[in-house]
Amino acid sequence: MKSKEKNRKKADELILEKHSVIQNVLYCLRCTAECYFSLLLWCGAVIALKVALAVMATYLPKVVIEKFTAGSSFSKLAAAVLLFMGSIALMSGGENFFGKYISFQRLRMNTFYMKRVAVKGLTTDYCNQENEKFRKLQSEAFECCGNNGSPLTSIYDMLMNFLVSLLGLTVYSGLLIGLHPGIILLLVVTTAAGYFLNKTIIRWMAENDRERIGYRQRMDYINNVSGDIRSAKDIRLYHMSEWFSDLFGEAMKGTARWYRRFTSRVFGVSVCDSGLTLVRESAACIYLLFLVLEGQIGAADFVLYFGVTAGFSSWLDGIMTQAAALDQWSRRIDYFRSYLAYPEKYCRESETVIAADKIPGTIELKNVSYRYEGASEYALRDISLTIKPAGHLAIVGINGAGKTTLVKLICGLIEPTQGQVLYDGIDIRRYNRTDYYKLFAAVFQQYSLLPVTIEEIVAETPAERADRTKVRKCLEEAGLWEKILQLPQGAGSEFGKMIHDDGVEFSGGEIQKLLLARALYKNAPVLLLDEPTAALDPIAESRLYDNYSRISSGKTALFISHRLASTSFCDRILLLENGVICEEGTHESLLNLQGKYYNLFETQAKYYRDDAGEVTV
Repeated sequence: MKSKEKNRKKADELILEKHSVIQNVLYCLRCTAECYFSLLLWCGAVIALKVALAVMATYLPKVVIEKFTAGSSFSKLAAAVLLFMGSIALMSGGENFFGKYISFQRLRMNTFYMKRVAVKGLTTDYCNQENEKFRKLQSEAFECCGNNGSPLTSIYDMLMNFLVSLLGLTVYSGLLIGLHPGIILLLVVTTAAGYFLNKTIIRWMAENDRERIGYRQRMDYINNVSGDIRSAKDIRLYHMSEWFSDLFGEAMKGTARWYRRFTSRVFGVSVCDSGLTLVRESAACIYLLFLVLEGQIGAADFVLYFGVTAGFSSWLDGIMTQAAALDQWSRRIDYFRSYLAYPEKYCRESETVIAADKIPGTIELKNVSYRYEGASEYALRDISLTIKPAGHLAIVGINGAGKTTLVKLICGLIEPTQGQVLYDGIDIRRYNRTDYYKLFAAVFQQYSLLPVTIEEIVAETPAERADRTKVRKCLEEAGLWEKILQLPQGAGSEFGKMIHDDGVEFSGGEIQKLLLARALYKNAPVLLLDEPTAALDPIAESRLYDNYSRISSGKTALFISHRLASTSFCDRILLLENGVICEEGTHESLLNLQGKYYNLFETQAKYYRDDAGEVTV
């Protein structure tokens, strides 16, 4: 068990690109310079103002005491105080203004980073989206830029605080070195000890952060499902709300346990750190009082050096704290950068060109096998298949036979574990994968529809660029035009109520028709229909079959179904079982064979036979 856990953790570590804190800081600065360079200038101004304010605030009591003990007039004392206070007020106003301006501009950087995360998710290899490690990195990447206090934009505050502390420490070191080097040594040693104590917290978080991420992912999932209208009916009819509440509660309890363990460690370190602070402050104060009693420094210098000593400790503690925070921050940025750098296996640049016309080519699979990551069994085994141009192929079989996996291989969404997929005799790995995708128009069981107008959904483009005549034709061919005519704005009606209060909702069958219209609009050489009639009533299904030859004329057509009666119009039928092609032929030849296809057909057909024994729709 321990060995398995060790191997799991080792596998998780492999997904991270490790960078030093300096490398990650430079990365963020380069991104900032690329997106909004002047933000760096505003940060520099805030750093200078903060250091100047701290130095002036430290010197102000010394100046007042010196003027007072020297017997200066009230006007001179007031003038000195007003000069200091006026300068401090002006600089404080400038710091406050620049700070708020920086906070506002961080939104711009968030958008910059969020766009990178989104583009990676939209363009990454499909196989990555099926990978659990990639999805975890994706979740963490969104967390890194999800709001104005997220890690990628908190770098400005951390870096400013670090540089302010570093500059302040430099200034105060110059003041204290003339007093006694031992004071600096004491302050450095005690503050460094506190820093290394805090490092133990960071190490613990690094070792246990996976658990926290897991709890958060579960809560995020439940939150998303509870607000998804597609889940609303199931949640109510199956009384799932209490179950979801329990699952959410368990995740919350797990998160609370994690933070209790974290808090107990933080409390212990804080107690030790407070003790070290007491030691260094007391020692410095006692030494300064000794110098006053010995007559080596006056009251004004005592106040100054006491402030400088406290300030030195504060600056040094700030450096250590920000260094620890940057170390922890850097690990979060490693997730973000590892996500963006996650390897892409598919070819995106190639001199091998796919013909730009709409004439389909030959698709061939040679000894193709496929096994999903982490699975012990192959989903497909030793598949050899040739699909001629403009051929109509049906792929049938019971659920889990490997039909969808086969289609994903043909489309180039995944690559075979063994064997080759060829298009016009060339391994598809040699093609630009984005160009290869243009060959396919598909209707999958799992789909994505944006909350935009119907015509934008069909055309997959903004309304001003959509061909409305073509949109209408595709909707007519898909059998949805009559429904569109009944809508208030026709094809210009908004889809879905998640965003639009007056949005239209479609039934499952109507959505299937809308997806088919979208596929027809693309007018790709290969038309792929994955269970396209699953949500259609028998009449609509019959109409689709009647139109099938017409809408797929001149195209290579792949039709996936577990309902064998729906495939008789195809040129060729493949029966998949347990990941292998067990029978192949036309509908009639397979029935005449009276093998597995015949038995499955008879099993399904008996529910549709009338008293005379004829199969009805």
